[in-house]
Parts: sequence; C-alpha cells; structure tokens
Amino acid sequence: MGNITQAEMQTADVIVSTGTGAASGVIRAGTVSSFSHAALYAGNGQIIEAIGEGVVKQSLGDALQDDVLAVVYRRQGLSSAQAAIVVSYASGQVGKSYDYAGVAGSSGRTVGGTIGRMLFFPLGVIQGVTAAANMLSPESSFFCSELVLRAFEQADARITFMPATLSTPSDIPGSHNMQYVGHLKGG
Repeated sequence: MGNITQAEMQTADVIVSTGTGAASGVIRAGTVSSFSHAALYAGNGQIIEAIGEGVVKQSLGDALQDDVLAVVYRRQGLSSAQAAIVVSYASGQVGKSYDYAGVAGSSGRTVGGTIGRMLFFPLGVIQGVTAAANMLSPESSFFCSELVLRAFEQADARITFMPATLSTPSDIPGSHNMQYVGHLKGG
C-alpha cells in the first residue's frame, strides 16, 4: 500500500474515504466496510462529491480535511474521452441536493438484508419506498456513490452491475473494473 500525491492522480479517479464523524461510523457499520464516502477527482486539484450540503465541487484538500483514510481507485480501460464525459456529467450535477431518501433506500442491502427487513418491517417499508422514489427520479438529487456510479454510466464505463441508486461506497473498490492506485491518507 503506497501513498500517492495529487500529481499522480488522473481525471475521473475515484476516492473512497472514511471520516471522523458519527455519520461515517454509521455508514461503515451499516455497510460492513472500511469506507463511508466516495468522490470523483475532476482534475486540477478539484473533486466533485455529494455531501450533506448537496453536490459540490471543492479542492481535494478541503474534501479530505476530516478524513483518516482516503484511497484512490481508477476505472480500468477508461479512455480520456470517457473520463471527460464522467467529469462533465458530475459537474453538471453541482448544486443539486443530497439524496437522503436514496441513502435510506440503499441501506436496505446492508447489514441485516432480508432478515433485517423482516425484523424491522417499518424500516424495510421506508427503505423500499425511498428506493423506488429514487429510481423514478434518479437525477433530482444524489448521494455520494450514486453520483460517482451514474457519472461512469454516462460514459458507458460502468463500475459495477449494482444500480447506482442502490450503491454504497464499498461497491467501488470491490469491483473487478477498478484498479487500486494508492492511498492519499492512512496508507
């Protein structure tokens, strides 16, 4: 596991990370993963990500400020034209709201799965309704991994077979299409 610098990153690299906040801990526990967030490197030291304030473009340094672990992955076989489409699509989503309902829907495939839904039926119903609503209007708002995966879908370079609206950050490094590049933090 080697550390890398911003200079070694390429446009459309994906950063999966873990922060110090309570929300990060909940997401990691719910997804049984080391990662709680996903962001897209837009080049020139900028990233695009979906956070509580919505879809934003900000400096890599600002984005990683509270992270204790940040790992970079690259979509294998991605052409420069496809990378441009990925970043263009994500840039076009800046200013849209954060998809809280979608996060609730995607959490239905985390710890507990079907058993969890049966034990906590009301939560399962809420998750099912929110997942269905997100699938009907997938571009009105985004959560982090949904934004990243939808951007790659637009470039005809899917990362996973999992629908973006049901994704979690842990789906990204687990994909056979993604190549480990290095650690920005925690490596």
